[in-house]
Amino acid sequence: MFGRTSTSALLAGAVIALSSTVYSAKAAIPDNFDVQLDHVNLALSNPVAQQIQQAFSKNHSRQNFHAKREAAAAKLFYQNRSFQPAWILQGKLTASALSVIKTLQAADEEGLRSADYPVPQVGFNADGKSTPEQIAMAELELSHSLLKYAEDAQAGRVSPYAISEDITLRPERPDPIEALTSIARSATPSQVLAAFNPPHAEYKALKVQLAQLREQTQKGELEKQVVIPAGKVLKVGTKSSRVILLRERLSVPTVESQMNVYTQDLAYAVEAFQAGNGLHPDGAVGPRTLLALNGRVSGNPVKDIIANMERWRWMPRDLGQTHLRVNIPEFMVRLNMDGFSLFESRVVVGKRSNKTPVFSDRMKHVIVNPYWNVPYSIASKEILPEMLASNPQSYLRKGNYEIVYGGKIVDPRRVNWNAVTFKKIRIRQRPGRGNALGKIKFMFPNKHNVYLHDTPSKSLFNRSERAFSHGCVRVQNPFDFADALMATQNTITGNYIRSLVGKKQTQVNLQQQIPVHISYFTAFVDEAGKLQRRPDIYGHNQATIDALNL
Repeated sequence: MFGRTSTSALLAGAVIALSSTVYSAKAAIPDNFDVQLDHVNLALSNPVAQQIQQAFSKNHSRQNFHAKREAAAAKLFYQNRSFQPAWILQGKLTASALSVIKTLQAADEEGLRSADYPVPQVGFNADGKSTPEQIAMAELELSHSLLKYAEDAQAGRVSPYAISEDITLRPERPDPIEALTSIARSATPSQVLAAFNPPHAEYKALKVQLAQLREQTQKGELEKQVVIPAGKVLKVGTKSSRVILLRERLSVPTVESQMNVYTQDLAYAVEAFQAGNGLHPDGAVGPRTLLALNGRVSGNPVKDIIANMERWRWMPRDLGQTHLRVNIPEFMVRLNMDGFSLFESRVVVGKRSNKTPVFSDRMKHVIVNPYWNVPYSIASKEILPEMLASNPQSYLRKGNYEIVYGGKIVDPRRVNWNAVTFKKIRIRQRPGRGNALGKIKFMFPNKHNVYLHDTPSKSLFNRSERAFSHGCVRVQNPFDFADALMATQNTITGNYIRSLVGKKQTQVNLQQQIPVHISYFTAFVDEAGKLQRRPDIYGHNQATIDALNL
Protein backbone atom coordinates (compact mmCIF):
# COMPACT_ATOMS: atom_id res chain seq x y z
CA MET A 1 0.00 0.00 0.00
CA PHE A 2 2.98 2.27 0.43
CA GLY A 3 3.99 1.51 -3.14
CA ARG A 4 3.26 3.80 -6.03
CA THR A 5 1.15 1.26 -7.85
CA SER A 6 -0.95 -0.99 -5.61
CA THR A 7 -2.74 -1.16 -2.30
CA SER A 8 -1.09 -4.47 -1.41
CA ALA A 9 2.26 -2.70 -1.21
CA LEU A 10 1.06 -1.04 2.00
CA LEU A 11 2.29 -3.99 4.01
CA ALA A 12 5.76 -3.68 2.45
CA GLY A 13 8.88 -1.73 2.44
CA ALA A 14 10.45 -1.30 5.84
CA VAL A 15 14.18 -1.36 5.38
CA ILE A 16 14.83 -2.32 9.00
CA ALA A 17 12.10 -3.77 11.21
CA LEU A 18 12.01 -4.06 14.93
CA SER A 19 12.88 -7.70 15.58
CA SER A 20 13.81 -10.13 18.29
CA THR A 21 17.45 -9.17 17.88
CA VAL A 22 16.74 -6.12 20.04
CA TYR A 23 16.27 -8.51 22.92
CA SER A 24 19.01 -10.98 22.00
CA ALA A 25 21.70 -11.48 24.56
CA LYS A 26 24.21 -11.35 21.72
CA ALA A 27 22.96 -7.99 20.42
CA ALA A 28 24.52 -4.76 21.59
CA ILE A 29 22.18 -2.86 23.90
CA PRO A 30 21.57 0.63 22.44
CA ASP A 31 21.62 3.76 24.60
CA ASN A 32 17.87 4.27 24.04
CA PHE A 33 16.99 0.66 24.83
CA ASP A 34 14.52 1.65 27.55
CA VAL A 35 12.70 3.98 25.15
CA GLN A 36 12.53 1.25 22.51
CA LEU A 37 11.22 -1.19 25.08
CA ASP A 38 8.51 1.29 26.10
CA HIS A 39 7.49 1.60 22.44
CA VAL A 40 7.29 -2.15 22.06
CA ASN A 41 5.32 -2.60 25.29
CA LEU A 42 2.88 0.13 24.27
CA ALA A 43 2.45 -1.45 20.82
CA LEU A 44 1.82 -4.85 22.37
CA SER A 45 -0.97 -3.39 24.52
CA ASN A 46 -3.02 -2.41 21.43
CA PRO A 47 -4.02 -5.09 18.89
CA VAL A 48 -4.26 -2.49 16.11
CA ALA A 49 -0.76 -1.20 16.92
CA GLN A 50 0.47 -4.79 16.77
CA GLN A 51 -0.97 -5.15 13.27
CA ILE A 52 0.63 -1.88 12.16
CA GLN A 53 3.98 -3.00 13.54
CA GLN A 54 3.70 -6.35 11.80
CA ALA A 55 2.90 -4.62 8.50
CA PHE A 56 6.27 -2.88 8.59
CA SER A 57 8.15 -6.07 9.42
CA LYS A 58 7.54 -7.35 5.89
CA ASN A 59 10.06 -6.51 3.19
CA HIS A 60 9.16 -6.26 -0.50
CA SER A 61 12.36 -5.86 -2.49
CA ARG A 62 10.51 -5.19 -5.74
CA GLN A 63 9.30 -1.78 -4.64
CA ASN A 64 10.58 1.22 -6.59
CA PHE A 65 12.52 4.07 -5.03
CA HIS A 66 9.49 6.23 -4.23
CA ALA A 67 7.64 3.33 -2.62
CA LYS A 68 10.61 2.43 -0.43
CA ARG A 69 11.06 6.09 0.51
CA GLU A 70 7.40 6.38 1.53
CA ALA A 71 7.45 3.08 3.43
CA ALA A 72 10.59 4.02 5.36
CA ALA A 73 9.06 7.40 6.26
CA ALA A 74 5.77 5.83 7.32
CA LYS A 75 7.55 3.26 9.43
CA LEU A 76 9.51 5.98 11.24
CA PHE A 77 6.32 8.01 11.69
CA TYR A 78 4.53 5.09 13.35
CA GLN A 79 7.58 3.91 15.22
CA ASN A 80 7.86 7.36 16.83
CA ARG A 81 4.29 6.96 18.09
CA SER A 82 4.76 3.36 19.27
CA PHE A 83 2.82 2.17 16.21
CA GLN A 84 -0.37 3.70 17.63
CA PRO A 85 -2.84 4.70 14.87
CA ALA A 86 -3.05 8.38 13.97
CA TRP A 87 -6.36 8.45 12.11
CA ILE A 88 -8.53 5.75 13.72
CA LEU A 89 -9.14 5.76 17.46
CA GLN A 90 -11.32 3.19 19.20
CA GLY A 91 -12.19 1.83 15.78
CA LYS A 92 -13.58 5.15 14.49
CA LEU A 93 -12.15 7.76 12.10
CA THR A 94 -11.02 10.86 13.98
CA ALA A 95 -12.13 14.40 13.16
CA SER A 96 -8.69 14.96 11.60
CA ALA A 97 -9.12 11.87 9.44
CA LEU A 98 -12.52 13.03 8.23
CA SER A 99 -11.04 16.44 7.44
CA VAL A 100 -8.16 15.14 5.29
CA ILE A 101 -10.42 12.56 3.61
CA LYS A 102 -12.58 15.43 2.40
CA THR A 103 -9.50 17.10 0.90
CA LEU A 104 -8.36 13.89 -0.78
CA GLN A 105 -11.80 13.34 -2.26
CA ALA A 106 -11.69 16.87 -3.71
CA ALA A 107 -8.34 16.24 -5.46
CA ASP A 108 -9.97 16.69 -8.89
CA GLU A 109 -10.48 20.36 -8.06
CA GLU A 110 -6.68 20.70 -8.00
CA GLY A 111 -6.24 19.01 -11.36
CA LEU A 112 -5.32 15.74 -9.65
CA ARG A 113 -7.35 12.48 -9.54
CA SER A 114 -9.20 11.59 -6.36
CA ALA A 115 -9.13 7.92 -7.46
CA ASP A 116 -5.35 7.97 -6.93
CA TYR A 117 -5.85 8.53 -3.20
CA PRO A 118 -8.05 5.71 -1.81
CA VAL A 119 -9.51 6.35 1.63
CA PRO A 120 -11.67 4.46 4.16
CA GLN A 121 -15.39 5.05 3.89
CA VAL A 122 -16.61 7.90 6.08
CA GLY A 123 -18.75 5.43 8.01
CA PHE A 124 -15.84 3.02 8.43
CA ASN A 125 -16.47 0.37 11.13
CA ALA A 126 -19.86 1.80 12.04
CA ASP A 127 -20.97 -1.63 13.18
CA GLY A 128 -17.80 -2.14 15.22
CA LYS A 129 -17.09 -5.49 13.57
CA SER A 130 -13.81 -4.65 11.81
CA THR A 131 -10.85 -6.73 12.94
CA PRO A 132 -7.61 -5.14 14.21
CA GLU A 133 -5.98 -6.14 10.90
CA GLN A 134 -8.72 -4.39 8.89
CA ILE A 135 -8.42 -1.28 11.06
CA ALA A 136 -4.64 -1.26 10.58
CA MET A 137 -5.08 -1.65 6.83
CA ALA A 138 -7.48 1.33 6.72
CA GLU A 139 -5.11 3.38 8.87
CA LEU A 140 -2.12 2.71 6.64
CA GLU A 141 -4.13 3.18 3.47
CA LEU A 142 -5.00 6.72 4.57
CA SER A 143 -1.39 7.50 5.48
CA HIS A 144 -0.26 6.27 2.08
CA SER A 145 -2.82 8.42 0.29
CA LEU A 146 -1.74 11.46 2.30
CA LEU A 147 1.89 10.90 1.33
CA LYS A 148 1.05 10.39 -2.33
CA TYR A 149 -1.18 13.45 -2.43
CA ALA A 150 1.50 15.61 -0.79
CA GLU A 151 4.10 14.54 -3.34
CA ASP A 152 1.79 14.80 -6.37
CA ALA A 153 0.46 18.18 -5.26
CA GLN A 154 3.88 19.71 -4.64
CA ALA A 155 6.18 18.09 -7.21
CA GLY A 156 3.72 16.87 -9.85
CA ARG A 157 2.59 13.49 -11.10
CA VAL A 158 5.08 13.37 -13.97
CA SER A 159 8.75 14.32 -14.15
CA PRO A 160 9.61 17.43 -16.21
CA TYR A 161 12.51 15.56 -17.79
CA ALA A 162 10.07 12.87 -18.98
CA ILE A 163 8.33 15.56 -21.04
CA SER A 164 11.45 17.03 -22.65
CA GLU A 165 15.18 17.20 -22.02
CA ASP A 166 14.79 20.94 -22.68
CA ILE A 167 12.87 21.27 -19.39
CA THR A 168 15.46 21.26 -16.62
CA LEU A 169 13.27 22.42 -13.75
CA ARG A 170 13.68 20.15 -10.73
CA PRO A 171 10.65 20.41 -8.43
CA GLU A 172 11.39 19.96 -4.74
CA ARG A 173 9.66 16.90 -3.34
CA PRO A 174 8.25 17.12 0.19
CA ASP A 175 9.97 15.22 2.96
CA PRO A 176 7.52 12.37 3.63
CA ILE A 177 8.10 12.06 7.39
CA GLU A 178 7.73 15.83 7.81
CA ALA A 179 4.60 15.76 5.66
CA LEU A 180 2.89 13.05 7.74
CA THR A 181 3.98 14.58 11.02
CA SER A 182 2.87 18.11 10.15
CA ILE A 183 -0.56 16.89 9.00
CA ALA A 184 -1.07 14.68 12.07
CA ARG A 185 -0.04 17.38 14.55
CA SER A 186 -2.01 20.24 13.02
CA ALA A 187 -5.28 21.53 14.41
CA THR A 188 -6.26 22.18 10.76
CA PRO A 189 -4.86 19.12 8.94
CA SER A 190 -6.89 19.65 5.75
CA GLN A 191 -5.31 23.10 5.32
CA VAL A 192 -1.83 21.68 5.82
CA LEU A 193 -2.54 19.00 3.21
CA ALA A 194 -4.02 21.43 0.68
CA ALA A 195 -1.00 23.73 1.11
CA PHE A 196 1.20 21.23 -0.72
CA ASN A 197 -0.41 22.53 -3.92
CA PRO A 198 1.34 25.48 -5.63
CA PRO A 199 0.94 28.79 -3.79
CA HIS A 200 1.16 30.91 -6.96
CA ALA A 201 -1.73 33.22 -7.82
CA GLU A 202 -1.51 32.04 -11.44
CA TYR A 203 -2.12 28.43 -10.38
CA LYS A 204 -5.08 29.42 -8.22
CA ALA A 205 -6.60 31.38 -11.10
CA LEU A 206 -6.37 28.30 -13.33
CA LYS A 207 -8.06 26.27 -10.58
CA VAL A 208 -11.01 28.68 -10.65
CA GLN A 209 -11.21 28.41 -14.44
CA LEU A 210 -11.13 24.61 -14.21
CA ALA A 211 -14.12 24.59 -11.85
CA GLN A 212 -16.06 26.97 -14.08
CA LEU A 213 -15.39 24.98 -17.25
CA ARG A 214 -16.43 21.73 -15.59
CA GLU A 215 -19.62 23.30 -14.30
CA GLN A 216 -20.45 24.73 -17.72
CA THR A 217 -19.75 21.38 -19.35
CA GLN A 218 -21.98 19.58 -16.85
CA LYS A 219 -24.82 22.02 -17.44
CA GLY A 220 -24.27 22.08 -21.21
CA GLU A 221 -23.61 25.81 -21.02
CA LEU A 222 -20.27 25.97 -22.83
CA GLU A 223 -20.34 28.81 -25.30
CA LYS A 224 -20.99 27.60 -28.83
CA GLN A 225 -18.82 29.87 -30.91
CA VAL A 226 -19.43 30.59 -34.55
CA VAL A 227 -16.83 28.84 -36.68
CA ILE A 228 -15.35 30.94 -39.49
CA PRO A 229 -14.13 28.87 -42.44
CA ALA A 230 -10.57 29.15 -43.71
CA GLY A 231 -9.89 31.36 -46.71
CA LYS A 232 -8.00 34.41 -47.86
CA VAL A 233 -6.99 37.11 -45.38
CA LEU A 234 -9.95 39.30 -44.41
CA LYS A 235 -9.23 43.03 -44.23
CA VAL A 236 -10.95 46.38 -44.76
CA GLY A 237 -12.70 46.43 -48.12
CA THR A 238 -13.03 42.65 -48.45
CA LYS A 239 -16.43 41.31 -49.54
CA SER A 240 -17.17 37.75 -48.46
CA SER A 241 -19.88 35.63 -46.86
CA ARG A 242 -17.24 34.86 -44.19
CA VAL A 243 -17.49 38.49 -43.06
CA ILE A 244 -21.09 37.88 -41.99
CA LEU A 245 -19.89 35.08 -39.68
CA LEU A 246 -17.09 37.29 -38.37
CA ARG A 247 -19.60 39.98 -37.44
CA GLU A 248 -21.69 37.40 -35.61
CA ARG A 249 -18.63 36.02 -33.83
CA LEU A 250 -17.57 39.48 -32.60
CA SER A 251 -21.10 40.87 -32.17
CA VAL A 252 -20.53 43.77 -34.57
CA PRO A 253 -23.88 44.81 -36.12
CA THR A 254 -24.27 46.90 -39.28
CA VAL A 255 -26.86 47.70 -41.94
CA GLU A 256 -28.01 44.69 -43.94
CA SER A 257 -26.49 45.96 -47.19
CA GLN A 258 -23.03 45.99 -45.59
CA MET A 259 -23.22 42.64 -43.76
CA ASN A 260 -20.71 40.95 -46.09
CA VAL A 261 -18.34 43.95 -46.30
CA TYR A 262 -15.29 44.20 -44.05
CA THR A 263 -15.76 47.75 -42.77
CA GLN A 264 -13.56 49.83 -40.48
CA ASP A 265 -15.77 49.27 -37.43
CA LEU A 266 -15.27 45.53 -37.86
CA ALA A 267 -11.51 46.07 -38.16
CA TYR A 268 -11.54 47.92 -34.83
CA ALA A 269 -13.32 44.97 -33.20
CA VAL A 270 -10.75 42.57 -34.69
CA GLU A 271 -7.89 44.74 -33.39
CA ALA A 272 -9.37 44.64 -29.88
CA PHE A 273 -9.71 40.86 -30.10
CA GLN A 274 -6.12 40.50 -31.32
CA ALA A 275 -4.72 42.74 -28.58
CA GLY A 276 -6.60 40.75 -25.95
CA ASN A 277 -5.28 37.44 -27.25
CA GLY A 278 -1.59 38.22 -27.68
CA LEU A 279 -1.81 38.72 -31.45
CA HIS A 280 -0.40 41.53 -33.57
CA PRO A 281 -3.30 44.06 -33.70
CA ASP A 282 -3.34 44.82 -37.42
CA GLY A 283 -7.11 44.48 -37.83
CA ALA A 284 -6.80 41.76 -40.48
CA VAL A 285 -7.94 38.15 -40.04
CA GLY A 286 -5.08 35.87 -41.08
CA PRO A 287 -4.39 32.23 -40.12
CA ARG A 288 -3.33 32.90 -36.49
CA THR A 289 -6.24 35.24 -35.79
CA LEU A 290 -8.62 32.75 -37.40
CA LEU A 291 -7.36 29.97 -35.10
CA ALA A 292 -7.94 32.15 -32.05
CA LEU A 293 -11.38 33.23 -33.22
CA ASN A 294 -12.42 29.62 -33.71
CA GLY A 295 -11.04 28.62 -30.32
CA ARG A 296 -8.75 26.01 -31.83
CA VAL A 297 -5.51 27.04 -30.20
CA SER A 298 -5.37 23.60 -28.59
CA GLY A 299 -7.72 20.72 -27.86
CA ASN A 300 -9.94 20.20 -24.83
CA PRO A 301 -9.64 23.31 -22.60
CA VAL A 302 -10.10 21.24 -19.43
CA LYS A 303 -7.15 19.01 -20.32
CA ASP A 304 -5.19 22.08 -21.31
CA ILE A 305 -5.75 23.72 -17.92
CA ILE A 306 -4.86 20.56 -15.97
CA ALA A 307 -1.61 20.18 -17.93
CA ASN A 308 -0.67 23.78 -17.19
CA MET A 309 -1.52 23.33 -13.50
CA GLU A 310 0.84 20.36 -13.51
CA ARG A 311 3.66 22.52 -14.91
CA TRP A 312 3.10 25.06 -12.13
CA ARG A 313 4.01 22.26 -9.70
CA TRP A 314 7.45 22.13 -11.33
CA MET A 315 8.12 25.84 -10.78
CA PRO A 316 10.01 27.09 -7.71
CA ARG A 317 7.47 27.69 -4.96
CA ASP A 318 9.12 31.04 -4.23
CA LEU A 319 9.56 32.89 -7.53
CA GLY A 320 11.06 35.87 -5.75
CA GLN A 321 9.41 39.05 -4.53
CA THR A 322 10.91 40.71 -7.60
CA HIS A 323 11.48 38.39 -10.55
CA LEU A 324 11.51 38.08 -14.32
CA ARG A 325 9.38 35.56 -16.15
CA VAL A 326 9.48 34.73 -19.83
CA ASN A 327 6.44 32.77 -21.03
CA ILE A 328 7.57 31.03 -24.21
CA PRO A 329 4.17 30.28 -25.85
CA GLU A 330 3.04 33.84 -25.12
CA PHE A 331 6.27 35.38 -26.51
CA MET A 332 6.38 37.83 -23.60
CA VAL A 333 8.71 38.77 -20.74
CA ARG A 334 7.52 40.51 -17.58
CA LEU A 335 9.24 42.09 -14.61
CA ASN A 336 7.05 41.34 -11.59
CA MET A 337 7.13 42.75 -8.08
CA ASP A 338 4.78 41.92 -5.22
CA GLY A 339 2.34 40.25 -7.59
CA PHE A 340 2.18 43.15 -10.05
CA SER A 341 3.76 43.54 -13.49
CA LEU A 342 6.13 46.52 -13.54
CA PHE A 343 7.16 46.11 -17.16
CA GLU A 344 6.45 43.81 -20.07
CA SER A 345 7.84 43.44 -23.56
CA ARG A 346 7.43 41.23 -26.58
CA VAL A 347 10.17 38.68 -27.12
CA VAL A 348 11.40 36.33 -29.83
CA VAL A 349 12.14 32.80 -28.61
CA GLY A 350 13.83 29.75 -30.08
CA LYS A 351 12.43 28.12 -33.19
CA ARG A 352 11.18 24.55 -33.00
CA SER A 353 14.55 23.16 -34.08
CA ASN A 354 16.37 25.28 -31.46
CA LYS A 355 13.95 25.33 -28.54
CA THR A 356 14.40 27.82 -25.74
CA PRO A 357 14.89 25.66 -22.61
CA VAL A 358 12.60 25.86 -19.59
CA PHE A 359 14.53 26.55 -16.36
CA SER A 360 15.13 29.03 -13.54
CA ASP A 361 18.26 30.97 -12.61
CA ARG A 362 19.35 34.41 -11.38
CA MET A 363 20.32 37.46 -13.44
CA LYS A 364 23.74 38.62 -12.25
CA HIS A 365 24.91 41.25 -14.74
CA VAL A 366 24.30 43.01 -18.03
CA ILE A 367 26.82 43.54 -20.82
CA VAL A 368 26.64 46.67 -22.95
CA ASN A 369 28.20 46.62 -26.45
CA PRO A 370 28.60 42.84 -26.33
CA TYR A 371 30.74 40.68 -28.54
CA TRP A 372 28.85 37.72 -29.97
CA ASN A 373 30.83 34.52 -29.65
CA VAL A 374 29.26 32.47 -32.41
CA PRO A 375 28.21 29.02 -31.09
CA TYR A 376 29.92 26.04 -32.64
CA SER A 377 26.76 24.72 -34.28
CA ILE A 378 25.96 28.05 -35.95
CA ALA A 379 29.56 28.60 -37.04
CA SER A 380 29.91 25.14 -38.57
CA LYS A 381 26.40 24.58 -39.95
CA GLU A 382 25.41 28.07 -41.09
CA ILE A 383 28.30 30.53 -41.34
CA LEU A 384 30.99 28.24 -42.76
CA PRO A 385 28.91 27.04 -45.76
CA GLU A 386 28.06 30.65 -46.60
CA MET A 387 31.72 31.65 -46.31
CA LEU A 388 32.86 28.82 -48.59
CA ALA A 389 30.19 29.74 -51.13
CA SER A 390 31.65 33.25 -51.38
CA ASN A 391 34.89 34.89 -50.24
CA PRO A 392 35.67 34.18 -46.54
CA GLN A 393 37.54 37.46 -46.01
CA SER A 394 34.77 39.49 -47.63
CA TYR A 395 32.06 37.62 -45.70
CA LEU A 396 33.77 38.21 -42.36
CA ARG A 397 34.41 41.87 -43.09
CA LYS A 398 30.83 42.49 -44.17
CA GLY A 399 29.44 40.76 -41.09
CA ASN A 400 31.85 42.57 -38.73
CA TYR A 401 33.34 39.22 -37.64
CA GLU A 402 36.83 38.41 -36.42
CA ILE A 403 38.73 35.17 -35.86
CA VAL A 404 40.12 34.31 -32.42
CA TYR A 405 42.77 31.65 -31.78
CA GLY A 406 44.31 31.08 -28.35
CA GLY A 407 42.71 34.26 -27.10
CA LYS A 408 44.28 36.36 -29.86
CA ILE A 409 42.79 37.83 -33.03
CA VAL A 410 44.27 36.25 -36.14
CA ASP A 411 44.25 37.13 -39.84
CA PRO A 412 41.49 35.08 -41.55
CA ARG A 413 43.79 34.65 -44.55
CA ARG A 414 45.94 32.34 -42.42
CA VAL A 415 43.05 29.92 -41.87
CA ASN A 416 42.51 26.91 -44.11
CA TRP A 417 38.73 27.25 -44.34
CA ASN A 418 38.31 23.96 -46.18
CA ALA A 419 39.71 22.05 -43.18
CA VAL A 420 38.58 24.20 -40.24
CA THR A 421 36.56 22.54 -37.43
CA PHE A 422 36.15 25.44 -34.96
CA LYS A 423 37.56 23.27 -32.17
CA LYS A 424 40.53 25.58 -31.68
CA ILE A 425 39.48 28.75 -33.44
CA ARG A 426 36.23 30.61 -33.04
CA ILE A 427 34.32 33.34 -34.78
CA ARG A 428 33.06 36.31 -32.87
CA GLN A 429 31.15 39.38 -34.00
CA ARG A 430 32.41 42.76 -32.84
CA PRO A 431 30.14 45.22 -31.04
CA GLY A 432 28.46 47.73 -33.29
CA ARG A 433 26.73 47.48 -36.65
CA GLY A 434 24.67 44.39 -37.25
CA ASN A 435 25.74 42.62 -34.07
CA ALA A 436 23.32 39.71 -33.51
CA LEU A 437 23.02 40.62 -29.81
CA GLY A 438 22.33 44.27 -30.50
CA LYS A 439 23.62 46.76 -27.96
CA ILE A 440 22.97 44.92 -24.70
CA LYS A 441 22.52 41.45 -23.24
CA PHE A 442 21.14 40.40 -19.86
CA MET A 443 23.09 37.56 -18.27
CA PHE A 444 22.00 34.80 -15.90
CA PRO A 445 24.85 32.27 -16.46
CA ASN A 446 23.46 28.78 -16.98
CA LYS A 447 24.39 25.46 -18.55
CA HIS A 448 22.18 26.19 -21.57
CA ASN A 449 24.17 29.32 -22.47
CA VAL A 450 20.85 31.13 -22.89
CA TYR A 451 20.26 34.79 -22.07
CA LEU A 452 18.09 37.79 -22.98
CA HIS A 453 19.41 40.32 -25.48
CA ASP A 454 18.78 43.10 -27.94
CA THR A 455 18.58 42.41 -31.69
CA PRO A 456 18.91 44.41 -34.91
CA SER A 457 16.03 42.37 -36.43
CA LYS A 458 13.15 44.47 -35.11
CA SER A 459 10.57 43.50 -37.73
CA LEU A 460 10.07 40.04 -36.20
CA PHE A 461 8.40 41.61 -33.15
CA ASN A 462 5.42 42.52 -35.33
CA ARG A 463 4.67 38.83 -35.92
CA SER A 464 2.00 37.09 -33.84
CA GLU A 465 4.15 33.96 -33.56
CA ARG A 466 7.73 34.83 -32.67
CA ALA A 467 9.82 31.65 -32.62
CA PHE A 468 12.85 32.50 -34.75
CA SER A 469 15.97 32.47 -32.57
CA HIS A 470 18.58 29.79 -31.91
CA GLY A 471 17.40 29.49 -28.30
CA CYS A 472 18.19 32.81 -26.67
CA VAL A 473 15.43 35.33 -25.98
CA ARG A 474 15.40 38.60 -27.93
CA VAL A 475 13.74 41.58 -26.24
CA GLN A 476 11.81 44.15 -28.28
CA ASN A 477 12.52 47.22 -26.11
CA PRO A 478 15.82 46.32 -24.40
CA PHE A 479 16.67 49.72 -22.95
CA ASP A 480 13.18 50.31 -21.59
CA PHE A 481 13.64 46.84 -20.13
CA ALA A 482 17.01 47.92 -18.69
CA ASP A 483 15.38 51.03 -17.16
CA ALA A 484 12.86 48.84 -15.35
CA LEU A 485 15.55 46.40 -14.17
CA MET A 486 17.84 49.12 -12.88
CA ALA A 487 14.96 50.65 -10.92
CA THR A 488 15.25 47.56 -8.69
CA GLN A 489 18.91 48.35 -7.94
CA ASN A 490 20.32 50.74 -5.36
CA THR A 491 22.59 53.02 -7.41
CA ILE A 492 22.74 51.69 -10.97
CA THR A 493 20.38 53.58 -13.29
CA GLY A 494 19.03 53.06 -16.75
CA ASN A 495 20.65 56.33 -17.81
CA TYR A 496 24.04 54.97 -16.80
CA ILE A 497 23.47 51.86 -18.90
CA ARG A 498 22.49 54.00 -21.89
CA SER A 499 25.59 56.17 -21.48
CA LEU A 500 27.81 53.14 -22.16
CA VAL A 501 26.34 52.47 -25.63
CA GLY A 502 28.84 52.87 -28.46
CA LYS A 503 31.90 52.40 -26.28
CA LYS A 504 33.85 49.24 -25.50
CA GLN A 505 32.22 46.08 -24.15
CA THR A 506 31.31 46.76 -20.52
CA GLN A 507 29.94 44.42 -17.85
CA VAL A 508 27.72 45.95 -15.17
CA ASN A 509 27.13 43.71 -12.15
CA LEU A 510 23.74 43.90 -10.49
CA GLN A 511 23.75 44.81 -6.82
CA GLN A 512 20.63 42.70 -6.26
CA GLN A 513 20.45 39.61 -8.42
CA ILE A 514 17.04 39.00 -9.97
CA PRO A 515 15.44 35.52 -10.24
CA VAL A 516 14.70 34.61 -13.86
CA HIS A 517 12.12 31.97 -14.82
CA ILE A 518 11.89 30.76 -18.41
CA SER A 519 8.44 29.15 -18.34
CA TYR A 520 6.06 27.33 -20.66
CA PHE A 521 2.36 28.01 -20.07
CA THR A 522 -0.13 27.63 -22.90
CA ALA A 523 -3.06 28.50 -20.62
CA PHE A 524 -3.22 31.36 -18.15
CA VAL A 525 -5.67 33.91 -16.78
CA ASP A 526 -5.20 37.56 -17.76
CA GLU A 527 -5.71 40.63 -15.59
CA ALA A 528 -9.38 40.79 -16.63
CA GLY A 529 -9.93 37.26 -15.30
CA LYS A 530 -10.27 35.80 -18.79
CA LEU A 531 -8.75 32.45 -19.71
CA GLN A 532 -6.09 32.85 -22.38
CA ARG A 533 -4.72 29.97 -24.43
CA ARG A 534 -1.73 29.92 -26.73
CA PRO A 535 -0.43 27.47 -29.36
CA ASP A 536 1.70 24.61 -28.09
CA ILE A 537 4.71 25.59 -30.23
CA TYR A 538 7.13 23.01 -28.78
CA GLY A 539 4.61 20.25 -28.04
CA HIS A 540 5.33 20.33 -24.29
CA ASN A 541 1.65 20.78 -23.45
CA GLN A 542 0.46 17.80 -25.46
CA ALA A 543 3.29 15.69 -24.04
CA THR A 544 2.12 16.63 -20.52
CA ILE A 545 -1.49 15.74 -21.39
CA ASP A 546 -0.35 12.36 -22.72
CA ALA A 547 1.84 11.66 -19.68
CA LEU A 548 -1.07 12.42 -17.36
CA ASN A 549 -3.35 10.12 -19.37
CA LEU A 550 -5.97 12.85 -19.65
